[in-house]
Amino acid sequence: MSTPQNGFTKLGFVKTFVLPALLIFLIPVVSLLFFLHAEQTFDSQVREEYLKQVAVDQTLSADERAAAVELFSKVPFSRMLLDEEFAAGVDPDLRGRYAVFRWMIRLSMISIVSGLAVFLVAGICVLLSLRSPFAQYVSLSAGWHVLRIHGAVQTVIQGILIVALSFWMTALWAGQYYPKLIFLAGAAAVVACGAVIMAIFKRVRPECVVEGEVLTRQDAPAMWRDLQAICDQVGTEPPDQVVVGIDTNFFVTEQPVTVGEQTYHGRTLFVSLSLLEQLQGGEAAAVLAHEMAHFSGNDTLYSRRISPLLIRYSHYLEALGSGGVTLPIFYATVCFRALYEISLGRLSRQREFRADAIAATCTSPRDLAGALLKIVAYAKYRDTVEGEIFKQEEVLEAANISDRIAEGFPAYASSFVSTADIGELATSHPFDSHPPLAERLEAVGVPMDPDVAKAVLSVPPDAAWFHRIHAAEEIQQRQWADFEKRFRDYHEESLPFRFLPENEREREIVVKSFPEVQIVGKSAALTIDFEKVTGAWPEPIRFVDVTAMAVDQGVLMIDHGPGGKQKTRLKLKLFGDRQQEVLDTLSRYYGRSVAAREYQQLKEQGDPSITQG
Repeated sequence: MSTPQNGFTKLGFVKTFVLPALLIFLIPVVSLLFFLHAEQTFDSQVREEYLKQVAVDQTLSADERAAAVELFSKVPFSRMLLDEEFAAGVDPDLRGRYAVFRWMIRLSMISIVSGLAVFLVAGICVLLSLRSPFAQYVSLSAGWHVLRIHGAVQTVIQGILIVALSFWMTALWAGQYYPKLIFLAGAAAVVACGAVIMAIFKRVRPECVVEGEVLTRQDAPAMWRDLQAICDQVGTEPPDQVVVGIDTNFFVTEQPVTVGEQTYHGRTLFVSLSLLEQLQGGEAAAVLAHEMAHFSGNDTLYSRRISPLLIRYSHYLEALGSGGVTLPIFYATVCFRALYEISLGRLSRQREFRADAIAATCTSPRDLAGALLKIVAYAKYRDTVEGEIFKQEEVLEAANISDRIAEGFPAYASSFVSTADIGELATSHPFDSHPPLAERLEAVGVPMDPDVAKAVLSVPPDAAWFHRIHAAEEIQQRQWADFEKRFRDYHEESLPFRFLPENEREREIVVKSFPEVQIVGKSAALTIDFEKVTGAWPEPIRFVDVTAMAVDQGVLMIDHGPGGKQKTRLKLKLFGDRQQEVLDTLSRYYGRSVAAREYQQLKEQGDPSITQG
């Protein structure tokens, strides 16, 4: 069994996406079967009633009685009502019921047929999208419009069907109806319709925020000169702006990017100073040639066009996923999105292989191979270092991430080729997916040979392109300082969620973020600290003993003690205009306790994501 590019087997893809998508037919099929059954049930009841009337009607001759019996026995009453002259003599209430049945049957059929049609149309669009980037954009655009209109129509139709079922199922089978059930069904349908309609017309502006600094031609004339030479080789115009930063990737885009307080348009190249410092001059040139090849192939042009569609698609999915009634439609739309993702991934891989081939021609296959190996190795090592530092359970006076990477990367790089999954690793990218490293190296004629890889990684970098940027060291230090400060702040914010304090140091960390809080209302008061909540009950309630908290009709219900058998109730109205403050504070403090318990449990189990290396 083959495996798609997204890592799913074909069977896994069917289970994950296709089968849930078929739920879109659940409500209309159930409705169709039920209302056909309801119509037949009423036909049977009406036929029996009319036959009884015919049998006792003394005004009818024997032939007329026989004709009437034959008519009502062979022709369903629902079909007879289609004759306007006959229907005019029927009780309006009975005609109204049959009209409802007919419309529900029609709506069910419309829902089923339109669902099948959209499956077909979307499938054709996906197949066409595999042909070329232009076909991909056109088919995705057409598919998006069809899907969102279909989703809105299905939401309205299935909402109507659910409301009708909520009345007629109980009315037909139980002989009564439940107003509350009908109201809930109607409210759910209205909410779903509102969410979908808002999502359709919501304007979403894609925003790309890049951490870095714009490097003008005056800032680095040597780098811009050599970049122009690469562009001449590749056959494309140079970028409109170059942004330098410390992220572990290189990328190009034609989407508007925001750097600091300013938004830049046109072609943007992002260059990693941290990676340039690890590369030989030829290796850096290979990477830059690869990125410029994306410009020459109009890859970024189509990415810019497709990206807003995907963002709108995601927002639409979010609305469908939160609509309750719309969940079956959500699963169907997710299925189409997953199929498009296969198309996007396939063409993205083709673009990467093309750019690699151009880069290898402009420099050499070995230069490109060295660059790819070092980029992947550096990114993996940086993640490892950051992960190890973040696991520390004490306030960081200094993170020193950049220093640790600089000191440890040479040794790590020499052992990197022994990593079991090295061939499956891929370089990171904010806009496109990259093929596995082994496939890219194979494509340019440098197979994943451990000896070759070790030789490439053992060569000390000359950082030639790094030195072409006059202020590179200063810029890099400034950005690392900003990054490490944000890292330390985030790390410190996470610490209180790790401890069930066992010593004074841990207690100080938790109390700093979760100090004791007193909330005094009109006729009640609470004292809340990180361990417990104290109120007008005999003993404080410890958060570690709480099994559930919920609000029901203005009353906060706290289940605690063994098995949650103890019940404490708190009337929120006693706190007047501080009711929301009570709920928010309890939620935050209780949430901290739950998170800390889960963390400690994982720690006891030796979970590698939280235990120190």
